[in-house]
Amino acid sequence: MTLPTESNPLVDASCPPTESIQGILQEAGRASAQPAFILENASGGVKIFNMTQQNIAEYCAGELSYSAIIPGLPVELRLPNGARFIPDDASYRWSGLKPKAHILNWLETRWLVALVAVIALPLFIWLITFRLIPAAAGIGVAFLPESVAEESGQQTLAILDHIYMKPSQIPEAQQAGIREQWHNTLEALSLPKANYQLHFRSGPMGPNAMALPNGDVILTDDIVELMGNSPRQLTAVMLHEIGHVEHQHGLKMMAQAAATSMLFALILGDIEGAGEMVIGAGASLTHNAFSRDMEREADTFAYSKLHQLGQSPKDFAEAMNRLMHSQTASTSADGNSVLNKYLSSHPAIKERIEAAENWSPAH
Repeated sequence: MTLPTESNPLVDASCPPTESIQGILQEAGRASAQPAFILENASGGVKIFNMTQQNIAEYCAGELSYSAIIPGLPVELRLPNGARFIPDDASYRWSGLKPKAHILNWLETRWLVALVAVIALPLFIWLITFRLIPAAAGIGVAFLPESVAEESGQQTLAILDHIYMKPSQIPEAQQAGIREQWHNTLEALSLPKANYQLHFRSGPMGPNAMALPNGDVILTDDIVELMGNSPRQLTAVMLHEIGHVEHQHGLKMMAQAAATSMLFALILGDIEGAGEMVIGAGASLTHNAFSRDMEREADTFAYSKLHQLGQSPKDFAEAMNRLMHSQTASTSADGNSVLNKYLSSHPAIKERIEAAENWSPAH
C-alpha cells in the first residue's frame, strides 16, 4: 500500500504534510481500535486516514493535545472528540509538543536528578510523617465535636471489655477508697468530675493504666496492687492518665494513625500481601514514636499537678521505679526480647524516673 504523500491527490497542496506517522487509533469511550496513519503538517495540524487511505478526520494544531514524554513510551496524540492516536514509533515527537511535555523526559534522563530524588524522598516522608502530620492532628482535633471523643471512648471500652478485659477482682471497699481519692484529686485541681470516670478491670496486660478520649481512665488490678500501700504514687499514675485526656492524645493518635496509613498507601500504591505488612509495620513504628512524645507530655502534666497538690514529682518517679522492677521480673519470667522493649510505645522508664526527679516548677 502506498501512503499519501505530498504528491498524493488526497493531500491539500496549500498545507503540505511533513511526515506520515503510522499507529493505532483508539476510539473515544470504546475498546475498539484500528490501524491508521496521520499526515502532520508544518503548523502541527493533522489529517487522519484509515489503512484504505480514506480521510477520517482532520484537526488544526490548536485542537490537539499530547501526553507527556516518558522514555520508552510513545507520545499519544489526543483528539478533541476524546479519541487517541498512538504512534508505532515510540521515539516520534509531535511538532505541536509544548516545552512542558519534555519535563518528565528531562528528569528521567538525568542521573543527578535521580540521585537527588533518592535522597530527598526519605527526607520528605520524614518531614510529612514526623512534623506535618502531628502538627495537623494537633490543630484538627480542636475542631472535632465532643461527640467524637465520647463515641470513640465508649466503643473502645466496649471492645476491650468484650475481647480483652474482665471485671475487677479488687474488693469493693478498696475500690471505693480509690474512687474517693480520685474525686478528691479532681476537686483539688478544679477538674470537672463529670468529665472523668474511673474504671477497674483485670486482664493479661499486667500493671497498667490507660486513658480513653472521652475521659474514661482504666486501672488494672495489677497496678492497684502494685501501688496499693502508696496512695500518693497511685495518684501520680492517675494524673498521668488525666494528662493524656487533657492534651487530647487519644484523638490525636487516631488522626495520626489514619493520616500515616493513608501516606504509606499513597506511596506504595494499591498493594496486597507483603506490601500491606510494610504499611502496617511502618504505621505501627511511627505511632510508637508519637506515643513516646505524648507520654512525656502526660508525665509533665503529672509533675505540675502533683506540685499543685503539695506532692513531689518524686512520687511519680517512685511509681515508675515500682513498674520498672515489676517489668524486669515479668521479662525474666516470660523471656521478652530486647526488640520488644525497643518497640515499646513508652519512653525508657529510667529516663522517666530521671525526668521526674529533676523536674522543678521553673520548667
